[in-house]
Amino acid sequence: MRRAFSLTALLRAALAATLTAALAAPAPVFAGGPLYVGGPNFGAEGQILTWDVSTPIPYRIDGGPLSQSPNGTVIIANSTGIARVQGMFQNWENVPTANVRFANAGAIQNVPPGFTDGDVDTVAEFNAVAGDCDAGNQNPILFDANGALFSALIGDPSVIGLASVCKLDAATGRIVSAMAVLNGIFQDGVDVGNNYELTTAEFDEAFTHEFGHFAGLDHSQINVSVFNGNPGACSADNLAGLPLMFPVLFCQARATAGLPILSPDDLAWISRLYPETSSGPGQTPFNSSYGTIRGTIYFSDGVSQAQGVNVIARRVSDGNALNGDESKRIAFSAVSGYRFTGRPGQSVTTNSPPSNFGSRDPQLIGVYEIPVTPGTYTVQVESIHSGFAFGSSVGPVDPSSTITVAVGQTVSNIDIILNGTASRFDAFESAELWQPDSLPQWLRRGKSPQELLAT
Repeated sequence: MRRAFSLTALLRAALAATLTAALAAPAPVFAGGPLYVGGPNFGAEGQILTWDVSTPIPYRIDGGPLSQSPNGTVIIANSTGIARVQGMFQNWENVPTANVRFANAGAIQNVPPGFTDGDVDTVAEFNAVAGDCDAGNQNPILFDANGALFSALIGDPSVIGLASVCKLDAATGRIVSAMAVLNGIFQDGVDVGNNYELTTAEFDEAFTHEFGHFAGLDHSQINVSVFNGNPGACSADNLAGLPLMFPVLFCQARATAGLPILSPDDLAWISRLYPETSSGPGQTPFNSSYGTIRGTIYFSDGVSQAQGVNVIARRVSDGNALNGDESKRIAFSAVSGYRFTGRPGQSVTTNSPPSNFGSRDPQLIGVYEIPVTPGTYTVQVESIHSGFAFGSSVGPVDPSSTITVAVGQTVSNIDIILNGTASRFDAFESAELWQPDSLPQWLRRGKSPQELLAT
């Protein structure tokens, strides 16, 4: 991810960049919800892949400084970096309707002979530690104090950072290991040339986002109209509803604007992945706080289900100016057909060769499910932004009637028919365009399915 200074830079700023070149094959970019969904031979078909949270998820932290100046002076010491990382994870732990906990397990374990000195600051050491993560042995959080690792590995020190799932378990459908890398050059106090600087709040929110990926969350697209304005100057209403899991660092930091770190959509989806069932101190059962809106998106023939459409449920504003525009502030999203992969051998669903992920159940084509807090909503659709998925438009659509949802309630059959879409080739066609064969580095995801398989 890069900080946004122009629209071109913005579209290069999508989070979840990876150092792996294995993902150059075409793949759909989705937004909203989970990173991975189980397939017929991988985990539980159609079910979200998550960590085992029967015990806190352990992570291990680099022993070097978080940031140092170009002349080698330590700007942010290791102890401060550790405290900030713990605070970033704590943002997700503090969600009362989510049952997910993290634990600092200490320093990154040695991986002889490649890594033995406690500070991951060379490519050889990075490769050794990343390989250990690929093997499922530890979940490292690395400090690239001066951007040298990013510069050496991908030729670009201006990437803010990354998070990537290293390994998944096919039998259990669980995330086994993950890692993240924080680029300290953005905190070195130097803001000249290509050495951009982020505020502490911007940097910490960027990595709270990355730790959302670490936990299994995908990007989320809400209030994309912020691109009509200037970077770092989003309206209060747009910023309040803009997910922390939005793919681009465009707006000012939420904390700086006096907002909670996590948006309503962030809270809903981390809770959907890890629903709290208890009601002890600091705990609120997910089912007593959220309902669900469920439906199917169809092409204009009213029969063919449309995959890959961004669906947004927006709260109907109560007209009270003190509450702002609730339709922008309180909004939740999902992508149609996010639990469906496709027919093996059918290339338009990125299933040639067959994917390990996603259900083959045709009843899930074009289906969306959105967790929402109780209230009255309208449901709208839009294409995934072209900067995120190289997509084309899928609308317009007719205005939605209002939908009222109570806690624990699933309101089903909220179906939407797109207007003016071309004839479809078959029921497995997507509404979005596909990524080019050579993916921009900043849009590449974690590892390929083959690399993620547990042995």
